Formats: sequence, C-alpha cells, structure tokens
Amino acid sequence: MKQPRAPKILILGGTGVFGSKLAHMLLQDGWDFSVTSRSFSTAQRFTDAHGGTPVEWDRAQNPAPLFKDHQIVVDAAGPFQDYGEDRCRIALQAIDAGLHYLDLSDDGAFTAGITSLDDLARSKGVTALSGVSSVPALSSAAVSALARDLARIEHIEAAILPGNRAPRGRSVMQAILGQVGAPIRLWRDGAWQSARGWSGSKTYELAPGLSRRAALIGAPDLLLFPDYFGARTVEFRAGLELGWMQSSLALLSWFRARGLMPSVARFTPVFHRVATWFEGAGTDRGGMVVEIRGEIDGSPATRRWTLIAEAGDGPFIPAIPALIAINKLVAGQYTTGARPALAIFSLEEAEKALSRLKVTTRRDA
Repeated sequence: MKQPRAPKILILGGTGVFGSKLAHMLLQDGWDFSVTSRSFSTAQRFTDAHGGTPVEWDRAQNPAPLFKDHQIVVDAAGPFQDYGEDRCRIALQAIDAGLHYLDLSDDGAFTAGITSLDDLARSKGVTALSGVSSVPALSSAAVSALARDLARIEHIEAAILPGNRAPRGRSVMQAILGQVGAPIRLWRDGAWQSARGWSGSKTYELAPGLSRRAALIGAPDLLLFPDYFGARTVEFRAGLELGWMQSSLALLSWFRARGLMPSVARFTPVFHRVATWFEGAGTDRGGMVVEIRGEIDGSPATRRWTLIAEAGDGPFIPAIPALIAINKLVAGQYTTGARPALAIFSLEEAEKALSRLKVTTRRDA
C-alpha cells in the first residue's frame, strides 16, 4: 500500500543487515525514510541503489540533530548488549524530541528497561516500543495465539535457526559471541536458575528432512515471558546450520565457563572472516520455532508454531515486526507510553505481513 503522506522515518543502522531489510520493505510500500551509517559514502551507496536519504552518524554521537523533519525513529544499529549503563539514551532523546521510537533490541535488560521512559513518553504523547523484532514481538504474538484455549502455560520455548548463507552482520555476531560461555538466567520450574550460554543443545525438526541443532542463549523472552504469560519455564535457543560451527561454539562455551579463555566477543573480526569463507556452504533456508506446553480441561496440551524461510528471505523476518508496528503507529492503534513489544500485533497480522516473503508457517496442536 502506498503511503505518500506518511511521516518520515529515521532508521539508525539502516545499512546494516536488518535495518537495510526494513528500508527495502518501506521503500516498496512508498514510505519516506533516512538511513544512517558510520560512513556517509556507505549510506549514500545504499540510497543511490535503493532509495532514501543518506545520513552519516556514529552511535557515540548525539542523535538529536538527526531528529529534525522525522516523526519516527527506528534503532536497528545494535549490538544492544553494548549500549552500557546509558542504554536508553537514544530512546530518551527521541521521545523528548516528540518522536515515536522503535528498536530491534534482542537484549532482555535493554528491552525491559524501556519502561523507565513510560511517564516521559505519555507526557510527550508518543509511543516507544523495544524489541520490535523476532523476539519478543513475533515470539510473543505466537505464544499469545497458541495459548488462546489453554487454562495455563507450563512451558514456553523458542528457537531461531538461520541458514548458513544468511548475511552475517558484525553487530549480531558480536552479540551472540558475547554470550558463549557466559551465565544466563533462566526461569525454570517457577524459579530463577543459572545456565551457560551456548549449552543445552537440542534438535528441532522444522519439516520432514529439515532439522537443526540449537543451544541456550539469552533473549528478552527469558526475562519478560515468565510474568507476562505466567509460565513456569521459559527457554530460548539459537542455532547455526553447519554442525562444526555449532560444536565449536559449544566447546568454546565450555572453556570460557571454566575461566580458560576470555569473552569470545573480542574475537568477532576473526569469526566474521572465517564465517565469510564458508558463506557458500549450507543453504539459504532458515526457520523459527515457538512451542508451549500447558493444560486444557485438566489435560496436558502442546501447541507449536513453525516458520520456514526460503530463498534467503530469513533476514527480512526480524524487520517484519517493525514494519507492522510502523503501520499501526501511523493508524493510531497504539496507546502512548514506553514498553516492551509484547503482543503488539496478532499472529494473524504477522502471518499476513510475512506473506510478502518466501515464508511458510504451520501451527500444530
């Protein structure tokens, strides 16, 4: 649908993996937007090829001058784990300037922390949503749909399983590597427990003949879902298609947990280079699984939602929630305030938006 009179959108990190996918879809739908990059030449090459307005900006700089002539800001820069103590700085300045704010955060503390700006957002008459991405926006929409007929939820688990040929942004890679061997908090059996990042390997079958291994990793779901859905256990995993890569990270996790090596994140440039060497291996098929176990009419029940992305369309999926949210913002369908992106759209709305991609979804009772 064309939106010639729509507000102008500022995409921070708009030339990155997920920011660029959002920009592509906004362009297709006729939106006016700007994209930022640390290098103006990079931003300009992108806009020359795809459209939009190029802007040079580094995360260490003050973003306030960029807000002029924009009404919505989307932070797709990351890694959100590295925003530090002043993690809400960009959101604070955007809200204070009277802009609606969205981000693609995959970090639990960052996403939960947006509530500290709720009073300010209400006073400014704007909406701020954090985690408008695969997690927790899309995963919470799936849980909400799957749990409609359940009396209670005992267990929630989700997994993201990209194909090896998917683009590898350094920010995303750094965020993952930083969790390898690091402690993560899991809500299990009604209590907080400690687990090790990239342990607890499990195999998920996406379709007959298509299975992937995944390991425990941090995500906003772990922090937010226990209270929001009243679940007794919440787990989240991520996986790599190539088995030797998956096993290598599991081994590094074991070494780091025993103090035999520093944070793996410091080796991001090396891992990025190695991953690039092997980017032609594997496939461009990826997937996502959300499964819940609970009770209906006194009997145990299991519900599962599976997504499979084909032909390299997987990297568009984290940007789909932001696209939905932008449309709903402009339509006035969100109340003002600042909050995590929990069930901000229905699974049916998500599946409709996903239909523009080479994506199939399935629900199993």
